[in-house]
Amino acid sequence: MKRCLSFIVLLVALAIPATASAATFGAAVGSDFENQTYRVWSPARVMQSLHALYSAGGRIARADSNWAGAEPHAPKHGHTTFKWAYDDQIVSEMARAHLRWEPTLQFAPKWAEAHRADVVGPRGHRFVVPLPPGNFGTMAYYAAAFIKRYGAHGAFWAKNPKLPYLPVNTVEVWNEPDNSYNWGPGVNLHSYAAMYEAVRSAVRHASRGTKVMTGGLAFTHSSLPRLLNAFGGKPIDVLAIHPYASTPAGTVALAKYSIAEMRAYGRGSTPIIANEFGWSSSHHDYNWTKAKNVKPYVYAALIGLSKLRLAQILPFSWTVSRFGLNDGPFAAALKKVHHR
Repeated sequence: MKRCLSFIVLLVALAIPATASAATFGAAVGSDFENQTYRVWSPARVMQSLHALYSAGGRIARADSNWAGAEPHAPKHGHTTFKWAYDDQIVSEMARAHLRWEPTLQFAPKWAEAHRADVVGPRGHRFVVPLPPGNFGTMAYYAAAFIKRYGAHGAFWAKNPKLPYLPVNTVEVWNEPDNSYNWGPGVNLHSYAAMYEAVRSAVRHASRGTKVMTGGLAFTHSSLPRLLNAFGGKPIDVLAIHPYASTPAGTVALAKYSIAEMRAYGRGSTPIIANEFGWSSSHHDYNWTKAKNVKPYVYAALIGLSKLRLAQILPFSWTVSRFGLNDGPFAAALKKVHHR
C-alpha cells in the first residue's frame, strides 16, 4: 500500500463493520512534564496542553513515573525515605485537567540497577539505556509504595481533598521490555515475566482493585508469542502493545494479530491496550513518514483501532506537534467514533 493514499482509500482499506467503541482514549503526555522540569514550558502551558487533550476526548494520559527521583538512595536499616515531588506534580496537574494518570513504572535508581554494559548501536555508538533492577523485590517495594500513595484511597488523595478524585487504577510494568534500548543487552522475557509477577503481587496486595499491565511490546509480531510462553499459566491483568507500522492498515493488523494470539493462548478475556503508536514527520524519529501523511494516518489508525476489542487506545505523542495528534485528527477521529 503506497504511503500517499488519500483519506478515502485508507478508510476503505481499514473497513470493519461499524460498532460503538468501548475503548477509552488518551495519549502519551510525558513530554509535557519533561518540558516543565527543564523550564521549557511553564505550568500554565502544561495545563493548557492537558486541558486540550481532555477537550479533544482523551480521558487518560500516559507518562513515566520517576522511581530514580522518588527513591534516589538505597534503604538504610530497612527504612526508605521517598521523595514524591515529581510524581505529585504529574498527578496533580492531570487531576486538574480531569485526566487519569496511567503511569509506566520504570527508571530504576542507580543503586538498584542491574550491572550490564551499555547498548552499542549499529555504528558503534554507545547508548545509555534504562536498565532493570538487579533485584525485582526492590521494584516491587517501590510499586507498592507508589500505589499506596496514588491509588484508590491513597495518601496523596487524603492530603489533597480539593483535587478531582482520579486515583491511579492501572500501572504499566516497564516500557518495551523486548527492546534492548529499554531493557539493555540480553533481553530476556522470562526474566521480565518474573519482574512483572513480583510487581503485580506487591501492587495487588497494596490495592486489590489496581490492574497491572505488561510493558508495551515494541516488536509485537515476534515478541508476543515469546512473552506468552514466558508467562506460561501465570496471570496477566492487562496486555499492552505498541503496534507501530508503516501504514494505518499495518497498525490495525498488528492489533488484530494480538487479539487472535491472546485467544489462541487461552487469554481471550484479558484486556488489551494499544498504548503507543503513531507517525512522525521527522526523519530522526523511529516511525517517520512524509509530513502530508501524518494527519490522515493518525486519523485512519484511530478509526480502525476503535472498531476492535481494545480496552484503551493511546497514540504517541500528544505534546509533540510533528506527531500530528494535537493538530486536529485526534479530536476529529474521536468525534466520529462517538457519533457513529
